[in-house]
Amino acid sequence: MEKLVVILDVMPEYANRLALYLNGSREFPFRAVVPENAEEVKNYRNRDAIYAILAAEQLEREVLEIAAGTGIRLFWLGESKGDRRGSVLFRYTSAKEIEKLFYEKETSEKKIPVIGFFSPAGGCEAELLSRKIAVELGKRGRILYLPFFPFGIYGRDGKDGLSEAIFFLRQKEVHLKEQLQSLLQQGEYMDSLGPLRWCTELGSVTKEDVKALLSPENWKTEYGAYLLAVGQADGVSRELLQLCDRIFVPVWGHEEGKRLQEEYRRQLKESGETKLYSGLLEFTVTAPLSETMEEAVQRAMEKGGILFGEGPGGDS
Repeated sequence: MEKLVVILDVMPEYANRLALYLNGSREFPFRAVVPENAEEVKNYRNRDAIYAILAAEQLEREVLEIAAGTGIRLFWLGESKGDRRGSVLFRYTSAKEIEKLFYEKETSEKKIPVIGFFSPAGGCEAELLSRKIAVELGKRGRILYLPFFPFGIYGRDGKDGLSEAIFFLRQKEVHLKEQLQSLLQQGEYMDSLGPLRWCTELGSVTKEDVKALLSPENWKTEYGAYLLAVGQADGVSRELLQLCDRIFVPVWGHEEGKRLQEEYRRQLKESGETKLYSGLLEFTVTAPLSETMEEAVQRAMEKGGILFGEGPGGDS
């Protein structure tokens, strides 16, 4: 399926000139389009045809509503040349530089994907569900599963796990790879580490700790992806989710669950967490989950097709 870069601007002439330039480049891997209205953009979204949206900052609210839960990449056209935060670029950056931005993005995505799992509503047997999703993903490429639940139970059984792994990393042990390998709990499709020994340790885990833990050079196995399962909403968890390319988010299928998810989206949007917001892969879960767990996993896989260049997610 041909993937689109949608250009939405308050200056239509600029948007049309940019689209004309991008479509005239032999190397540009997408097709640039300038929709006439929001409904046209929604139609593209419903057909899973959009790779990215490049929009004026003034249209941020409308664009976030369209892109919520889809994994569409978002880039913003800013008015200030000094504004380089996140994915904001100066409006009058040359078309060639904007084109280069997409090449750089494609190159960066050749790294091992980092997938998140987070349930803002809590409950829904989140830890077990996240492990089952990891196993299913592992059938397409072996997964390293890292659980950051305050009271994780799976894989504990008195074994060493994340606490020891982070200790070894901080100590910069000489035989780090062998020590980390000794902590692995290996399954047919997924390797994992046991949870932290104490819930209070979560507050001391840093983004740098986890970045080091995700370094391929620290593992003997070549993983297809990492999965970070996060179990509580706090500053540390927010930082861990910022490391993720996509985030699986189970949404309870009843009205209360949908309202909780809407509130989570609102807080992300208003706090400027564009990457987290656009990277959500929402899928529905229903109660009792013990009877519908496999259905929930299947719905997650349908959303996760974007990770493998298949399914409704389209090309990665």
